[in-house]
Amino acid sequence: MGFKTSCSVVVSLTLFAGMVSASDESLDRAKSLYASAAYDEALTVLDQLSGPQPIDDPVSIAAYRVYCLLALDRQDEARALIDRLLHQNPLFVPSANEASPHIQTIFRDVRRTTLPKVARERYADAKTAFDRKDPAAARQFDDLLKLLDDSDLRDWSAAADLRAVAAAFRDLATATATATSAPQAVVEKPVELTPSPPLEPPDITYTTADLEVTPPVSLTQRPPQWRPSSPQEATHDYRGELRLVIDRSGAVVSATMATSTRPGYDQALIRAARDWKFQPALKQGRPVRYLKIIEIHLTPTAP
Repeated sequence: MGFKTSCSVVVSLTLFAGMVSASDESLDRAKSLYASAAYDEALTVLDQLSGPQPIDDPVSIAAYRVYCLLALDRQDEARALIDRLLHQNPLFVPSANEASPHIQTIFRDVRRTTLPKVARERYADAKTAFDRKDPAAARQFDDLLKLLDDSDLRDWSAAADLRAVAAAFRDLATATATATSAPQAVVEKPVELTPSPPLEPPDITYTTADLEVTPPVSLTQRPPQWRPSSPQEATHDYRGELRLVIDRSGAVVSATMATSTRPGYDQALIRAARDWKFQPALKQGRPVRYLKIIEIHLTPTAP
């Protein structure tokens, strides 16, 4: 009886090892067929590997399918597959050892069209996580910032604004997660005899990335005067970034300096900003909470 059990285990392990080995050989075989210009045969092998849960690296399988399609001059199919690949792996760039300069050029063309869409989708996902106070929001905004540093997004006009917004939300999400993880005192609540009212929907914070929202309009926004503390300081430019969270009444509920100008001026600016008033941001005619980012530029005084 013990002998039979032992044999079955050996057979099972042997079969499993054979499956993995055969799969590895199939991907290598597809690469060999591609290298020998047998593109149709390589596609057949790759299609067999492209199941719902491929054992091999799905990115490599998809990339080689693109290479084969381009070699067969099936441009539309290849570009559609590159688009799908970039939605799943936006940082993917074909290796120069595997892809010809012609293929790399086509990838760059598709990346410049697809990556802005992916960035907006990633922003929307991270923003949704932030609004529901998901601890993963900070990591999602970090990933978005890495994507926005991609060279193929360098000429995208909205990249700078989205980068500033993503950095602001990343910092807010990190601060919220830190505050949430801090130990809280346990307070016993009295037994409620009446049912609690239903929870209000989360107070969503909008930004310039939300195109359907009208930004807040300044009613009183008087910054403090800059008085250089030394003749040398008076000859230099200083730039900073002020972040304001404006609630649905138009009041500033949070003011922080993301990038410092001069320590003394930063403090005076934050104190002044807390008293600024705005006509609130509007979405479909209703006031909403808004994160406003203001660039601060202190210029040298005239002689």
